[in-house]
Amino acid sequence: MRFELSDLKLLGSRVSTTSSDQPENPVNVSWYQWIWVFPLALFFRLWLATLRIQSNFKPQTDAAGPVILILWHERLFITPLIGQIFLDRRITALISTSRDGGWLAAFFKIMGLHAVRGSSSKRGASALIELARNVKEGRNAGITPDGPKGPRRVCKPGTVVLAKLTRRPFLLAGINFHHAIKLKSWDQFSIPLPFSKVEIHFETIPHPQREEDNEEVALRIQNRLNEISGI
Repeated sequence: MRFELSDLKLLGSRVSTTSSDQPENPVNVSWYQWIWVFPLALFFRLWLATLRIQSNFKPQTDAAGPVILILWHERLFITPLIGQIFLDRRITALISTSRDGGWLAAFFKIMGLHAVRGSSSKRGASALIELARNVKEGRNAGITPDGPKGPRRVCKPGTVVLAKLTRRPFLLAGINFHHAIKLKSWDQFSIPLPFSKVEIHFETIPHPQREEDNEEVALRIQNRLNEISGI
């Protein structure tokens, strides 16, 4: 899969290359750590199966083509279930290069999701290109636009760049957990309690035009995602 020069120019100043606490090379789970990944994945698969899902969205058929799934980082736990219930095409998720990202990538692999490792600050351009290739090959993309380290509920412009590269629509997922465990993390990561109700409000937004300002589009996505999330 090749990109035109005009496509690659979209990656220019809109993807940050400043330093952060994310390693340049992705940290992966070692072979002996997989011993823990399998039982944890099985445990959470059973956990997810108990949730009572309510949604305004009918399962998407393969003919609809790939989308760019957008949800806040704090709702990441529900991603595998969204893929299983609502989307025919496999999800490729953008996951950070950190050690935590390595565990998440391993967990997602068992749950049937593919991972591209990178962020807006490390391996940003190469990660977006790889993710765009996956979309153009027919897979859905999954992005938490405020990840991997925040600010919380702030959409970064790299999300918009991906839509311009692939010319595929956004699928916003506003998620409300009725009863959940809330962790003391930067995003207040939430895990819905077993057998609790989860409301998911989906909304499709057409891909932005090349001439549109990335920051302005990102702000519109941010505001709309907050609205359908009940924030």
